[in-house]
Amino acid sequence: MPQVQANLTDEDMKNLLEIAARRGVSANTVLQQAIATEKLISDNVKVGDDLIIKRPDNTVSKFVFGGK
Repeated sequence: MPQVQANLTDEDMKNLLEIAARRGVSANTVLQQAIATEKLISDNVKVGDDLIIKRPDNTVSKFVFGGK
């Protein structure tokens, strides 16, 4: 498996480790999941599209994608 090196801010590293602890997985697994999630989103969501998150209690959050 190829290895990569990344420079993260202290805040990014703190967030990475927090997510890993919350999920009970390694920081490496969180990074792999983040890449898979970004690929899924970038393949399916265009600039200006809305991404809707619907929770089991039927509450929703909407994210609007902008940028270049």
